[in-house]
Amino acid sequence: RRLRPSLPLPMPSSMRLGMLALLWAPGAVGVTTLCPLPWNANASMPHGIDTSAVCPYGRQLHGFDVTIPNHTSLFSVESLCVFWGVMPFLVIAFSFVDAAISGVELRGIGTRELSFLIFVGLMVASNELIFKRLAMEPRPEQSCNLSCGFPSGHSVMSCGFFMLMFLDAVFRTMPRVPQNLQDARDHERATYCRSTYFGWTLREIIVSDFRAWLTFMPLSRAHTLNQTDFCCFALAWGVVLLPVPFSRIVLNDHTPKQVLVGSALGLIEAFAYFGLIRSVQQRCNHLLGKRVFGILVHDFPLPVYEALSKCYRLLARVQDGATPKANLPNLRRELVLMHTELGWYVQQLVPTCQWASFDEDDEDP
Repeated sequence: RRLRPSLPLPMPSSMRLGMLALLWAPGAVGVTTLCPLPWNANASMPHGIDTSAVCPYGRQLHGFDVTIPNHTSLFSVESLCVFWGVMPFLVIAFSFVDAAISGVELRGIGTRELSFLIFVGLMVASNELIFKRLAMEPRPEQSCNLSCGFPSGHSVMSCGFFMLMFLDAVFRTMPRVPQNLQDARDHERATYCRSTYFGWTLREIIVSDFRAWLTFMPLSRAHTLNQTDFCCFALAWGVVLLPVPFSRIVLNDHTPKQVLVGSALGLIEAFAYFGLIRSVQQRCNHLLGKRVFGILVHDFPLPVYEALSKCYRLLARVQDGATPKANLPNLRRELVLMHTELGWYVQQLVPTCQWASFDEDDEDP
């Protein structure tokens, strides 16, 4: 279910610089779209803002565009909201950690990791360089941030990250149920005289599924998820990301309108980007495990049931003779690529995967 580890490869200095630039891009770019508030407005100053003015409502958490209100205690609602306000940036930071770990394992940059980081860059650039500059709408008066607030960048990122994760996980989910007599026997032996929860043993829930969905970025490492994987994955990232828009209103860093529009933009961008990467996955799935353009390694597969479905459709064309003779060379090439593609999935099988088998004697139903 995961790519096999390889020899380590040092991270290029250009990649490290790109990581730092992308991490702090929201704060750096946001400074160029300043909007004055009543407590710092000064027409004689550049941009009409007195940058030396002290915010009477709290203090700014520099680099994250988060206001820490006055009299915020450690175990208060405001402190939780400050934590969730930092969360989108932590997700980006840990995504770079995930990319670095995968880079060492693969001796290159994984396409899964690169896909998510490109999504982050596109969201940040469009929000800070286009939408905020067009609107130039200030934040609420109680905010201690200097940048403009429409739309909410935190809401764009959190809702966009969650929706991209949700769509990718939904398309990877395949119910784990016995589908033939041998699978049913294996399942009965595995659960005999054991307590089960929703049909699975406690070990399966804690060990096997935990390894499947554990990742530092909102894109699963597993090529296929079962129901437990999906529930755990969606619940974990929902707790991390979904409270972020509400926290922006509690801290008075954004108005409800700014948060609502930002959330909608994030959802729309996630839908559009997911459609793009799905199209690329369909065309490039035969390159799994291979090096592309010298530095990329394809590690972002389609779920196994989609690969098998493609194989069955291709075999049906061959057996039914539906391909014209002029296209036979292309058909042979497709068969070779399909053989390579399915071979990658077979290599990912590990002993902990239950009820997964490729039996050459099985007949089509």
